[in-house]
Amino acid sequence: MNRTIPFLLIFVIVFSSCRSMSYFETPNALRNLPATVYLANGRSYHGKMIVHTNKHSKSAVKLYVDGDKKPMRFSLDEVKGYELRNEYYELKELRGGFRLTREYSFMKRLTQENSKLHLYENLRKVTNPSGKHTSAYTSYETEYFLQLPDEVGTVWPLNSSRFTPNFDEKMSQLLADCPRLASKISNKEHGYFYAQFTVFRDKRPNVLLNIIEEYNECGN
Repeated sequence: MNRTIPFLLIFVIVFSSCRSMSYFETPNALRNLPATVYLANGRSYHGKMIVHTNKHSKSAVKLYVDGDKKPMRFSLDEVKGYELRNEYYELKELRGGFRLTREYSFMKRLTQENSKLHLYENLRKVTNPSGKHTSAYTSYETEYFLQLPDEVGTVWPLNSSRFTPNFDEKMSQLLADCPRLASKISNKEHGYFYAQFTVFRDKRPNVLLNIIEEYNECGN
């Protein structure tokens, strides 16, 4: 009997299992989940999607359309976003902070498509190094980013120098075309202000959602 047959069977089983395996780790690391991909050229496709945005290549995003054995392959430059489980994730360039290269991430959009400002939720995987008495471990951090009017492709973290310190001054100036709202921010009214350092980090997205809602109604 050929001894290579058992090893060949094991390889086939493992390979088949890996190909059918599905998971969602972050919006930038998922595999074999049904989703709709929206491209920058206006086209869209539905199928089982694989995303690895750490691969800045022509295969950062793959999509298996029903009936196809080979996936469609897309680079980050070609993809606008994708819809998964009734949530829309949009590809954005991160601004603010010290970045050696241009950094991109798929983020969950928390605002309506026609909003003048957009708020995004970014889930980031962090590998924590081992210490003297601890071993290395993985954690996940949720960050929030704001897209300003006329800055379609880029987003800023809520704790960046674009907004803090002096959130009341900076944000009121950015939204000066809506005087009523700018006045509320400038006066630090409840629900329209947050400090640079706060233990209530969840307060920031709520403040921005209040501001965005009123800014969208301004002039209507």
